[in-house]
Amino acid sequence: MNGIQDARRAVLVLSYNGKEVTKDIADYLLDFSYNDAAPGTMDDLQISLSDRERKWQGPWQPTEADKIKAEIRTINWSKPGEIKSLPLGSFEVDSFEFAGPPDTVSIKAISLPVGSNARAERRTRAWEKVTLKTIAADVAKKAKLKLLYEAKDNPSYDRLDQTEQSDLAFLNDQAKQEGIAVKIASGKLVLFDEAEYEKKKAAVTIERGKDNVLSYQFSWGTAYTAYRACEVSYKPPKSKKTIKYTYTPPKAPKTGPILKINQQVDSAAAAQRLARKSLREKNKEAGRASLTLVGDIRMAAGVTIDIKGWGRFDGKYIIDSCRHQIGGGGYVTTIEIRKVLGW
Repeated sequence: MNGIQDARRAVLVLSYNGKEVTKDIADYLLDFSYNDAAPGTMDDLQISLSDRERKWQGPWQPTEADKIKAEIRTINWSKPGEIKSLPLGSFEVDSFEFAGPPDTVSIKAISLPVGSNARAERRTRAWEKVTLKTIAADVAKKAKLKLLYEAKDNPSYDRLDQTEQSDLAFLNDQAKQEGIAVKIASGKLVLFDEAEYEKKKAAVTIERGKDNVLSYQFSWGTAYTAYRACEVSYKPPKSKKTIKYTYTPPKAPKTGPILKINQQVDSAAAAQRLARKSLREKNKEAGRASLTLVGDIRMAAGVTIDIKGWGRFDGKYIIDSCRHQIGGGGYVTTIEIRKVLGW
């Protein structure tokens, strides 16, 4: 059998407010992009359509919080007869615009319920005798999200002050200090330990010279020089003793700058945790890169990959964010990656 059924292609599968609309929009689709976002942000998608018949300026015009469910389906992509899917999750319409001539419309949807105040409304409150998971559960409930707490650690606090911050910003800042990443995807508030994700076996090897790599960018700079150790010191107001701890990671260089932190800690164990997490947060910026590939549904934020053929930049990386795009240029995937620290 020949023709379109045998063609190598990627298809956007879409439902809108529970109704399958894949065929309805196929002839109008100009561009589709899905952003599998980095920690601290939320996933989103954007659909650009030709509106030559002005349907989206009339009866088909979206309204705020309309529900979109999306999937990328590849057909004959890697080999004849193969059909695979990448579910992208559920989203709510956040914005709409049209322009012309010729008339085109753009629909943007996000993974956070549009009616939620979790990212916009600033609050001031005191959190007493709480854990990070307790804070996350409270934020998730207010944001109408399901909590998925995947981190092994659940730090506890005698008191934390949220001052003129949105719930999500406060949670993200606190989790970041603990080395725990926060992400919103498909109706879920997810907290996970990036160090644990880094330990996972590389799912894919990307090698220079292979035809799936369309472009790449690797760099290094002295602004992101890795620290060789982190020193935490704090003297409680009512104590004569200073709490001090220095964390040096495995295989650290013998020379180089030391990251010094003077921040309130209650114990040596807390100082140790803060030193390690702070050093990770700083040093992970030292090895970043981006690649654009022929569309690859295996790529997703949090997936580890091996890079080969780029000399000093070779090694194991973790995908920080990933963008899947279907349009006039076919199906392409762009990944933002950073080198794993291994500790």
